Amino acid sequence: MSTPKFISLEEGCDYLQEGITKLLNILEGLPEPNFTPEHHIMLYTTVYNMCRQRAPQDYARKLYDMYKETCEEYIISKVLPSMREKKDDLLLRELLRRWSNYIAMTRRLSKFFCPLEKLDIPRLKLPSLEETSFLSFYHLVYEGMNKEIMNAVFAMVDRKRAGEHIDQTFALKTLDLYLEIKECTRKVKEKEEKMMHRSPDALSKKINLVSSDGVVFEVDFGVALMSERFEEIIETTPVGDVDTVSVHEVSSKMLTTVIEYCKKHNTRQKYVNNFKDWDAKFIDVDTKTLLDLQTYASYLKIDSLRMLTWDKKFDLIKGMTREEMAEFYAAQEELLVSSDLETYY
Repeated sequence: MSTPKFISLEEGCDYLQEGITKLLNILEGLPEPNFTPEHHIMLYTTVYNMCRQRAPQDYARKLYDMYKETCEEYIISKVLPSMREKKDDLLLRELLRRWSNYIAMTRRLSKFFCPLEKLDIPRLKLPSLEETSFLSFYHLVYEGMNKEIMNAVFAMVDRKRAGEHIDQTFALKTLDLYLEIKECTRKVKEKEEKMMHRSPDALSKKINLVSSDGVVFEVDFGVALMSERFEEIIETTPVGDVDTVSVHEVSSKMLTTVIEYCKKHNTRQKYVNNFKDWDAKFIDVDTKTLLDLQTYASYLKIDSLRMLTWDKKFDLIKGMTREEMAEFYAAQEELLVSSDLETYY
């Protein structure tokens, strides 16, 4: 395998900025051609290579800051000016529209920067890309324009009380959005605190995972927490009171493989960053199994496994012709449809 070309900070950031500008133009409805699969791959590869270069030329932290600054700049230059020009219902409708655009922007942007999620963000002890984007919106919009937004909400409520007809669906969407932002941010802030209060004894308790075909797997509580989806279920119930979690969408064959990965990468182990050889052997599977792993890693919200499958998939497709790449992605779409997990991909 050839050694990746060294990418300087300036060269890499300039190339990524071109991609970011293109993305923002598309989202703003400007006449900009869409991304090709090759362009997506090159942006991803640029981030990946810049993170894997030897110190001091490993630019993971610089790229993380670039992602965060892009989120903040989008809010400051696009979201806030358009909202400050409006009042009452117009302000609330603009909030809904801008939030939708912001989510679309950060989801696509995170695909460029996703190599950071696997090793660099845990190593640097930073919030995930999703958490960072939520926090940016919370601080700049939720806190920055809280008074104006709440005045608009109260004005709508007053009109309703006065007997004036209001758009009920619009009102509920506005309130749901406002509560969603607040709740997501609360979860981000409480995440580390919750983990700190989980004692080693609590993490070693057993929990049963039941596959779609009824097979029961007994695993440590800490192993189950490798999946954020399981954590979301468990965190609503006091530690020790959860005995069984049904995983209706995952077969016993695939759940066996996922549990094997989680046991190896359980964060309770003392050494968690020397798994290169083990990971390479684990992910050396046929294409269907690889796509299965990627799909279920996304559904179960196991970020490190999802990133491992992305890296392997990249290795497979980088040497493909355009026709072979189209067939590969067609097979992936067929798998997603047949598994009814498109939403989680």
